[in-house]
Amino acid sequence: MREKKTFAKRTKIRTTDEVNKKYFLVYEGSDTEDLYFEGIQEQRQKVGIDPLIELVPIVRSYSEEGWSNPKKILDRMLQYLQESETGAVSYETLMNWIMDYLYEEEILKTSKVESKNMWETLKWICQEKLQVSESDIVENLNETCKQFAVYFKEASTIDALVDNVPRIIENRAITYDENVDKICFIFDRDRDSFVAHSGKNQYEDVLNICRKRKFGFYLTNPCFEFWLLLHCDDISDLDEDMLLDNPKVRAKRRYTEQKLREKMPKYRKSVYDTNWFIERINIAIKNEKNYCENEEELEHSVGSRVGILIQELRGEMV
Repeated sequence: MREKKTFAKRTKIRTTDEVNKKYFLVYEGSDTEDLYFEGIQEQRQKVGIDPLIELVPIVRSYSEEGWSNPKKILDRMLQYLQESETGAVSYETLMNWIMDYLYEEEILKTSKVESKNMWETLKWICQEKLQVSESDIVENLNETCKQFAVYFKEASTIDALVDNVPRIIENRAITYDENVDKICFIFDRDRDSFVAHSGKNQYEDVLNICRKRKFGFYLTNPCFEFWLLLHCDDISDLDEDMLLDNPKVRAKRRYTEQKLREKMPKYRKSVYDTNWFIERINIAIKNEKNYCENEEELEHSVGSRVGILIQELRGEMV
């Protein structure tokens, strides 16, 4: 996980010494939520976001792509915060930094095969050349990164790492200040997101950790598309039991997404008109009040807390 480069620098406001409060946005999904909050960022004045609040999306690194389990995402964030605080970085984290650098510099394109081969090369360097496991702690970050660069050049056609070691490791830590900032988890409560069985309830675990660490817990049940549905004027045709169960109604589409597509035929998870939603955000906040917003009750009830997050970003009392 890493901060989006565009938002990675804390700024000052006007002529005062007061710094922004950063809201770090950690999504369960990788497309739908990211698009929505990019729209919020682009139209923050129209939305009414407090000028002292800075939005900082958190991007997944290579080994975290495809994760959907909130407990796993939370645990990884806790790991990164600890690494940022102590400077004790795992080999897996360093490998992700290298992959991030290759993507950012467009040395590595979006080919899944090419990305997998690069990752396997980094794993091979760990196991065969450095003889360490991915969970081991790097003793000397700069020197180890140089070793990776040398071995990487031998094992691949890419030699871009050798001269750019400082750029690979600089500014990779998450710039979170627990006394000022807030980490916000934007999760779904679908059937596969939280593991629950006798003696283990991940929903309770995640909620309790968020409360203890004062992280934001902004969950939507069943999924983020329900929050998008709340932007519509008329949602009286929604079946609450069907929403809660959210069964498949098409080969690759569940009930909530299907209802959203009926109202917005051009909607796709990775491509949709965020401007339309931003214009109607007050409708969504109002509609949300008719459903569950309670953190504990949302485990088994249809509702959302994204509207509460928007109100908080506006500086409104919730």
